[in-house]
Amino acid sequence: MSISNHRFKLRAMKPSDSASVANLITGFDGDMTTRFLLDPYTAITSGTEYPTLGVVVECAGHDGFVGMGTVRFNKVQYNGEILPHAFLDGLKVHKNFRGQGLGYQIANWRIQRAKEAYGDKCVIATGMLQENLASYAVAKKWCKEFIEPAFEVLIIPTRRQQPKSLAGINAREIQHHEYEEFSAKQNTFYKNYNLYPLTDASSSSIENALHVSADGRKPYRFFVAVDTRGNLLAGAQTWARGILKSDTINNPSTPLRVLNNVLHLLPSDFIIRDIAVSGLWYEPDQIHAAKFLWEMIRWECKEQGTTMVASLDPRDPTREVITLKPWHQPRPKITIAIHGLNAINREKLLFAVGRV
Repeated sequence: MSISNHRFKLRAMKPSDSASVANLITGFDGDMTTRFLLDPYTAITSGTEYPTLGVVVECAGHDGFVGMGTVRFNKVQYNGEILPHAFLDGLKVHKNFRGQGLGYQIANWRIQRAKEAYGDKCVIATGMLQENLASYAVAKKWCKEFIEPAFEVLIIPTRRQQPKSLAGINAREIQHHEYEEFSAKQNTFYKNYNLYPLTDASSSSIENALHVSADGRKPYRFFVAVDTRGNLLAGAQTWARGILKSDTINNPSTPLRVLNNVLHLLPSDFIIRDIAVSGLWYEPDQIHAAKFLWEMIRWECKEQGTTMVASLDPRDPTREVITLKPWHQPRPKITIAIHGLNAINREKLLFAVGRV
């Protein structure tokens, strides 16, 4: 029977789907293989601070799932308003079932769940590699506009040695009495960014993130740079994707292996565990404190992962915080597809929604 005649059944992901989800993802063809490091359903639904819903696709006559996707919900700044936001990610379609419109069906299922929950004012978005024509074609069917490139992804290895100290500045994890100040200063820094998830002015946003636990693994940490009087000069949040899942580079080329032996860009086994850094902020004239904080985060997070990842609007001033070497490659460019009630104000900077 032709695959084009197959009928697909889409439904919400449930805990008993973990094995089939893992099989679909680890069997995904390409240059990189993703593997869960704990129960997949738990990692997907409990691994971030945002409510997350998964969809899986069944097809009669096929053992296992033929597709899946996830959607994360939060509230973001959008053209001066605070609006509900649904971010579509985690799309996978089995190689034998591509070209049948299944990608759009998975997108539409998630969009309908978002509209049922939050109405027509919900901002719906997704991200894709700039050269991913298949994802672009799917998004074109539901989005109103593309921003390309919206973000540049900076990928840097964790530090093997502790950075040199900076006179008068200490970089460390946040303390409870600093939660409110951190949130207020971060909100001020990002007050004009579209898609920024405005944090609670009280301490609850940070507390909620720090209490996120997936099978006992806590992926969130918050770091600050302070002066000798304890004033917060800079801060950032980390999310250790690498304690939830890993990515293995398949068949690395000989030049890459040789280069890696010299520069140690990647682990020797080519298994990558990411740590996403987001919401990096700093006080006026304190970019030096932010640079020191970034390097300390690379050092402090070395046990949680192998690679630091920061996604930034190319115009973002925090881009100057991160020192890049010529060999820090690749630097993927991400296109964002958006569906909102009105066109996004492109004069405003964009806050990046990282991958999961």
